[in-house]
Amino acid sequence: MKLLQWTIFIDMLGYREINGAINTEGAAQDFVDFMLMNKSIFDIQNNKTIENSYENSEQFNLYQFYDIKYAFVSDSFILTFYPLEVNDLTNSDKMYMHSANALFIITMRLQTFIFNCFSEKGVFLRGGISNKYCYIKDSFAVGEGLIEAYKIESTIAIYPRIAFSKDVITNKKLMKKIEFLSNEMYNGNQIISVDPNDNVYFLDYIGFQLATVDTRNKRVQVLVLKNRKQFNKHLELVRFYIEKHASEIGLKLQELKSKRLTIPKDGQHGIDRVIEKFEWLRSYHNDKVCKNNLLSHFIVN
Repeated sequence: MKLLQWTIFIDMLGYREINGAINTEGAAQDFVDFMLMNKSIFDIQNNKTIENSYENSEQFNLYQFYDIKYAFVSDSFILTFYPLEVNDLTNSDKMYMHSANALFIITMRLQTFIFNCFSEKGVFLRGGISNKYCYIKDSFAVGEGLIEAYKIESTIAIYPRIAFSKDVITNKKLMKKIEFLSNEMYNGNQIISVDPNDNVYFLDYIGFQLATVDTRNKRVQVLVLKNRKQFNKHLELVRFYIEKHASEIGLKLQELKSKRLTIPKDGQHGIDRVIEKFEWLRSYHNDKVCKNNLLSHFIVN
């Protein structure tokens, strides 16, 4: 039996504007270095040391069940957790539980990529996630899962968010396990959020980050009591992430609104659509952050 495959297609918003403004070798090298840094994030996350740490752990061994492949193609990033045939996996309930667990690992790994993009270049991400088939070899990617994830990114996500395909959200057994793990590990902070305005299901990376320092969470409470120093260190990392996220959203909106003033009224429709996307991101950020008693002051005005 195999676990469910996860296929993610991500577009880097603002990439074309940055790329189009490059007109010197120095600027070109700077941006290439940025893209190489993004690639190195996944190289590091997927190296032999990390693989060994999973193999030696008593918990879910990711590499027993998945071959992890990824590719950067221009302004797009493609990631797939390709399921391996596991002979002793015969329980369908366990299959769904492990498949759900993999989504949490994907989210943790995407966090660093998301942070590097907005903190280094003010670039935010939009994407799609599917459980359908994808095959990646070097810089080539094919399969219905890739096309499905791309369609979700380009037609459903709309805003800077990573949206889920129907094949994920209509899989009741999988969604039940994702909800269970969210309740057990993150005090009910669901890793998948639903936008009440358009009913789009998307990856709640800010809520996921905040849940790790939510002092209402029993797991967090235990950590605070057992190892306050470790908790404080982690809290500082989350604080920096949230503060920088807020700062970059504010700067992006300020930049766009200043640019709008230079455009004739009859030509403002295009930039108004872009501003709307980042107003959504501000609303999402503020809605999540204001509920955290330790970091609620990092809202975007």
